[in-house]
Amino acid sequence: MLYKITHTLKDRCPWIWEIIEKINAFLFRIRYGRRLDGVDDILEKYNGEYVIERFKESNIDELACFFQEQPDSAFEYFKPHAFDRKTLRKLQRNRSFLAFVVEKENVIVGYFFLRCFFIGKCFRGKIVDFRFRNMGIAKMMGRIMTDIVEQIDVRSFSTISPNNLSSLKSSDAVVNLRVIKQLENGDYYVEYLGKK
Repeated sequence: MLYKITHTLKDRCPWIWEIIEKINAFLFRIRYGRRLDGVDDILEKYNGEYVIERFKESNIDELACFFQEQPDSAFEYFKPHAFDRKTLRKLQRNRSFLAFVVEKENVIVGYFFLRCFFIGKCFRGKIVDFRFRNMGIAKMMGRIMTDIVEQIDVRSFSTISPNNLSSLKSSDAVVNLRVIKQLENGDYYVEYLGKK
C-alpha cells in the first residue's frame, strides 16, 4: 500500500510529495535520530579494501559522474530516483534518505541507500559500478544495510525483478527474503527479514 501511494504521489503530484518528504524527514529524525548515532560505527567495521562513507555534499559531482559512466543496462532494474546533480543534492539534504558510497582508491565503485519513513519502514537499493561487479561489493552493501536497519529498528523492503538474477542472488546470500506479492509490472515486493 505504502509503495503504491508513494509512487502515485511522486508521479502525479510532485509538489505534494515534496511536502510529505519534508514532514517525513522531520518526524523520522525525531523518532529515530538517536538510533542513527551508531551508523558510523557500522560503516567503520566494514572499511578495509573499500571505504564506506555517508553520501555527503562533497560527493555530489563524483556520484553524478559515477551514474553517467554506467551503461544503460545498469538502469534496467535500478531506477529509484533521478541521477542528476540537482536531484542528488536534494537527496543528500533529505534527513530521512540515508545514502552511502563505496570507494576504492578514492573512486566511487558502489552506491546504496535506505529511504526511511517515520512509520518504521524503509526501502533499500544498491548499484555497483559495472567494472567492479562480481567482487562481493553488492553482498557487502547488503550486509551493511541490514546492520543499519537492525541498529535503527525499522523494517526494510524493496522491489526486485525476477529477471534481475544478480540482485536476487546477492540479496539472498546475506539476508532472509520474504516475497510479499508480485506487483502489476512483474516485480517482487520483498521484505528483508534479517541476516543469514
